[in-house]
Amino acid sequence: MDQGLAAFFASVAALVGALIGGGFSARAARIGGEKTVEAAREQVRDQARAESERWLMQARHDAYQLILGTIHAYEGALVLPTAEAAATEVAKQRFHSAELRVKVVGPEAVRNAARELSVTFINVQRVLDEGQPIESWMASLIEERHSAFVEAVTAVYAWEPDAAGDVP
Repeated sequence: MDQGLAAFFASVAALVGALIGGGFSARAARIGGEKTVEAAREQVRDQARAESERWLMQARHDAYQLILGTIHAYEGALVLPTAEAAATEVAKQRFHSAELRVKVVGPEAVRNAARELSVTFINVQRVLDEGQPIESWMASLIEERHSAFVEAVTAVYAWEPDAAGDVP
């Protein structure tokens, strides 16, 4: 009977040990699974963020290309005395359409530079509409605003993700 009792206690101890070991194993498996799920979620978030940043940079690139192409046409239509009113109006509309795209996707510095350039164009257009000639300082101001816009765009392209952390 002593051997039977000893065997019983040994089997109970083994069963308790197995239950405790199984419990720890189950807990470790659950924690491991949770960590795996969280890592997968984080990876998906990182990929979505990277894709969003890539899309934004492409949208900005397209908007900047469009507005830079329209600036020269609008400037030429305003500054050249032989420009027809219809050509000036078309150039103006294209510029304002391109400016709107920049306002949608551009960072604040680029939006502000585009707005300043637009205001300058509007002021020069008013002078022309009043029948007055464009003076050299007006052409210089357009060129200044154009350069400021290009500098703002260049700053976006000079962005370094490790240094900045966010897309400008």
